[in-house]
Amino acid sequence: MKLRDFKIGLCILFLGIFMTKMVIGIAPIFVSMNNKTVNAVITQLEQETKGDKDSAEKDFSKEKKFFDEKFIHHHDYTLIVSATIILHNKEKALFKQVYHPRVPVPPPNV
Repeated sequence: MKLRDFKIGLCILFLGIFMTKMVIGIAPIFVSMNNKTVNAVITQLEQETKGDKDSAEKDFSKEKKFFDEKFIHHHDYTLIVSATIILHNKEKALFKQVYHPRVPVPPPNV
């Protein structure tokens, strides 16, 4: 299988998954469902995702607290001289062309 065929296959796969998610999202518009059923599904999805986010936030806060207690942050700034600063300091030592010769104008075509 060529690389191009593989890339096209992956694109079709991801677009198919995306389109399936979109169809599932707008299915209640086209399918005649009871409003109570739709509300129950939406609240169940919210509860599932809310529980996952809360536990992740709690774990993150615990890790941050451990990190803040155990580690001390120390910042050390060092001066780095770059080539641009060196060239700026030696700008007056560079060659400057004082005389610019005049460019001759070609004669008009008559």
